[in-house]
Amino acid sequence: MPRPPTLPEPWRSLALQVGGVEALAEALHSNVSTVRRWAHEERSPNGPALALIRATFEAHGLESPV
Repeated sequence: MPRPPTLPEPWRSLALQVGGVEALAEALHSNVSTVRRWAHEERSPNGPALALIRATFEAHGLESPV
């Protein structure tokens, strides 16, 4: 059983919907540490990653934080 996501909202909700932080990282073609940095606003996604994040949030009925 995966650990509960330790991300702020709405990242946490998205991670729960896709099966955890690792599954979210795979869906965003990234790694877990990068997803955590995006979620905690330590880094900003750009280019293709930004478009994929927005599309993923939208596909799951959530408003994108970026």
